Formats: sequence, C-alpha cells, structure tokens
Amino acid sequence: MEVQAIWKKNYQVDVRARQFTVPIDEAPEFNGEDTGMMPTELLLCSLASCFCLALVYLAKKKRIEVKDMSVIVKGEKDLRNFQFSRLLVEVDSSLAPETVEKIVTLAEKYCFVSNTVSKSCPIEYTIK
Repeated sequence: MEVQAIWKKNYQVDVRARQFTVPIDEAPEFNGEDTGMMPTELLLCSLASCFCLALVYLAKKKRIEVKDMSVIVKGEKDLRNFQFSRLLVEVDSSLAPETVEKIVTLAEKYCFVSNTVSKSCPIEYTIK
C-alpha cells in the first residue's frame, strides 16, 4: 500500500492513493488557506472510517442488519509535543446498545488504523 503527498504551494499538498486525490491544507489559524482538511483531521478521519467499516463488517459477519452507523473521533492535542494526547471514539447506531457494545469490542481487533495508532509502529525515513 502506498500514498504520495505532492506539495502545491504554501501549506497545500495533494495526497494521492490509487486513482484518488485528496487536497490537504492547514486552517487559517495555522497559516493555511483552508483549501482542504488538515493532516491531523485526516488522521482522525482514517480512524473514524476504519472503525466504522470494522463495525459494519463484524455486524454483517454476525448476521446483524445495520440500518445506520456513525463514528465520531475526537482528538485532544498536546501542542507542546506535537501529538494527540487522547483519542475518543464515539459510536452511534439505532442498534440495541448491547449489540453495539458487542461489535465494538470485536471491532477493536479488526480496525487496522486503531491497532496501528494504539500499538505504535516504527517509522523509517529515507531520502530518494
């Protein structure tokens, strides 16, 4: 799996994955022009979407009919250390609370993004 970020101007980049392109920028309070999501928002988007898909996948696997599913991720920033200090994942669905609780517990094992973030992953930097 591979993505590429291509700088355009100021704090704007286009991120490409397969045939898709996503514009990225910083908000005005961080000297950006607000032409796209911030990278930190995109990280939260990755977690929210991956966990939502894991929930739906597991519900289908358990033959549970899903009519709606929403995942909100809130990140508390530690500006001193340039990282999130806490991530809160909120799941909302019209399914019975005990059903949602059961698939949330299972989804924690199947969400690639939350597993990577919570267990940390080594990063290697190279220059081409």
